[in-house]
Amino acid sequence: MSTQAPKRYSPLWVTLHWVIALLVFVTFYLGLSTIDISLTEKVGILRWHMPLGITVLVLMLVRFIVRWRTPHPEPVTVGNAFLDKIGEWTHYLLYIFAILMPLTGLMLSVTYNLPPVVFGGEGSLPRDLSPMLHGLVYPIFAALILLHILAALYHQFIRKDNLLARMWYGK
Repeated sequence: MSTQAPKRYSPLWVTLHWVIALLVFVTFYLGLSTIDISLTEKVGILRWHMPLGITVLVLMLVRFIVRWRTPHPEPVTVGNAFLDKIGEWTHYLLYIFAILMPLTGLMLSVTYNLPPVVFGGEGSLPRDLSPMLHGLVYPIFAALILLHILAALYHQFIRKDNLLARMWYGK
């Protein structure tokens, strides 16, 4: 018995995609807001940035489970094997970096012992606080997100194949 792949992603998958996307943008904004501000102001922003990053990590793990446990549409093709491979690898890299970003943030948090300062009000942020690997991962992740958005817009408005409907609610 063969089953045909669905034409759209499940409502759970769609919800995870858009909630994670929103959280990533908010977390990016908050992270970038910590540049060149006082340490006291930075603590206030980190009180939001850090839990949101952990939430992204948890939701990405849920998304992995959903990916392997539920049927999903066939990969999109543009009729060019090279571009199709780029699309496939971009999606893999988005998953990797969506997990790597919060993990490097956790490493940064542990390295500088930030939770007692940020959430407990004990002491102050170190003056030598450096984003380390977390700061190196960010521009690559941001570039992948931009590529993903541009590809979706290309499909929607240039190819006019209504690709975005696959990642939205409906029939």
